[in-house]
Amino acid sequence: MDIVSAHCAMLLSFLRQHTNKKLIITCSLSALIIRVLHQYFQKHKLNKILQRKKEIMEKSISSLRTALDAVTDSKDELLALTELDLCELRKRIDDGTVNPLKLVQAYQLKALSLYDKGNSGICEFVQEAYTRARELANDPEDSPSPLYGIPISIKEVFMLRGYDSTGGLVKRCNRPAKYDCEIVSHLLSEGAIPFVITATSQALSIDGANNIFGDMVNPYNPKRIAGGSSCGEALLLTQRGSPVGMGSDIGGGIRIPAAFCGLASLKPTYRRLSSFGLTNIFPHSVVALHSCPGPMGRKVGDLVAVMRTLLKPKQYVRDPLVVPVPFNETLFSDTDGTLNIGFYVNFSNPNLMHTVPVVRESVNQAVAALVKAGHRVCPFDPPKPYKAYCLFLRAILADGGYELRSLLAHEPLCEQLKMLIRTLLMPQWMRVTGDYFLSIIGYRPMALLHTLGDLKRARDVIDLNTAIQAYREEFHRAADLLDAIVCPVSAYPAPPCSAPPALVVPSVFYAALYNLLDYPAGTVPTGFVDRVDVMEATKAAINQRLDGEFYQSRVSVMQKDSEGLPVSVQVVGKPFREELVLRVMHQIETALTQSTTN
Repeated sequence: MDIVSAHCAMLLSFLRQHTNKKLIITCSLSALIIRVLHQYFQKHKLNKILQRKKEIMEKSISSLRTALDAVTDSKDELLALTELDLCELRKRIDDGTVNPLKLVQAYQLKALSLYDKGNSGICEFVQEAYTRARELANDPEDSPSPLYGIPISIKEVFMLRGYDSTGGLVKRCNRPAKYDCEIVSHLLSEGAIPFVITATSQALSIDGANNIFGDMVNPYNPKRIAGGSSCGEALLLTQRGSPVGMGSDIGGGIRIPAAFCGLASLKPTYRRLSSFGLTNIFPHSVVALHSCPGPMGRKVGDLVAVMRTLLKPKQYVRDPLVVPVPFNETLFSDTDGTLNIGFYVNFSNPNLMHTVPVVRESVNQAVAALVKAGHRVCPFDPPKPYKAYCLFLRAILADGGYELRSLLAHEPLCEQLKMLIRTLLMPQWMRVTGDYFLSIIGYRPMALLHTLGDLKRARDVIDLNTAIQAYREEFHRAADLLDAIVCPVSAYPAPPCSAPPALVVPSVFYAALYNLLDYPAGTVPTGFVDRVDVMEATKAAINQRLDGEFYQSRVSVMQKDSEGLPVSVQVVGKPFREELVLRVMHQIETALTQSTTN
């Protein structure tokens, strides 16, 4: 502050002695100095906030270590429990072999071990988990729910009283929630035990960057991204640090990290599960899209257990906005019924990113499994996908990125967000010119800059809502005779951490289409990339370059060194028919598991 005072005194002295021309120069320099000082003080403030947050985390971790050191059970025996699937854990609790307290201790040990190694996806450990588990162990219920006594991890967007929900932003640290969100309250009432909170990528981006809890990378290959925004959940589940978890999805936030990390996941229809108490860091910039809570797990059965637990009448009482549709056991279990299932392996529009060979093969494998199961399967071409992509981009950044820029002010930014901010600051004429240039040199999927302008008038918002509703009706008519759709969740397996945003963001639309439509959609793993898949991608890259498809050729080149990465497919159903989506996913999972073992 002394520097600012001295500068002001010098400025006043100068103004008394000099001309108007020098006055303009002086004022400009003063404005620049004030701006620099403001940025310095803001960054200093953020550093203090982050330091305080890390001190709180260290204290919490130290307390947990002390508690676990006092555990008398064999550490190896406890850790062995984390290798069991959710259904086996359920059986052991039911027959009394394991109690909730021992199970929580086991997962705390495993999660702490992963935390110490790094890349665990963990924000914070829930201190109350031990007390809750002891209460359940001392007073067990006669008719427990599917998650009774089961530790569960939750993404940090789910408000938990006494804990932060940062969205990967330093400025949101040290603002603990004052109440539990409805889903957390419901899980607690059903005997589930939230024991750890998992991280999101910065501002819910896709690349796994996080300045508070550490950047997150793919557990199968640290040079590849884990996806976002539920990357913390994906990392912890993949490394068996949690038996099952909850994420959120507004543009693929559950399904993309699940697919990149080889997990099963489900994005329900909006208002099938309660969104009351979910943190929304973009309340003023998104139109017609909603963040949907949903389960993530290693098997489809894990997702079913979560949905059975949550879809109970008490949810409708606590949140009257939830549509009162209980879990439909008949719809899920009717394995004898024949379904009409559509599929596609690509968006046919040349303005959209195309899938790589291993993704197309994955969809075809899933389709073959469904044909073998007796279902009627036919090709399906989503209507006007490029139009839908433009609608999604306008809806997700309806204010032209003003709120995003405000949130990210003075935060250290990841490359994805740096590029986005630069793009949003371009004038409209420059975006249109850039798109035209990209189109004529063979980079049409990148020519999307013109869609990122803000909606300046109320009429613009109304027109966008009307256009989205019209597209939903058009899609519904096209898919009216189908019970489900099998399709890619991403154009490729996990891309390299060094991949430029222009080669990453367009792939998101394979998942985001069903956020725009508000259809339930899930992912199920189908296998892993092998050497032949990499060779096929290399051949495709050469042919695409010869054909002048330079953008798609670069996408194919990214598949180098992708051997061993998980591959998944997406299953989509009609609104509020999540049980049918889970049923189709379970049939694909069962068929592919049997073919692997045989």
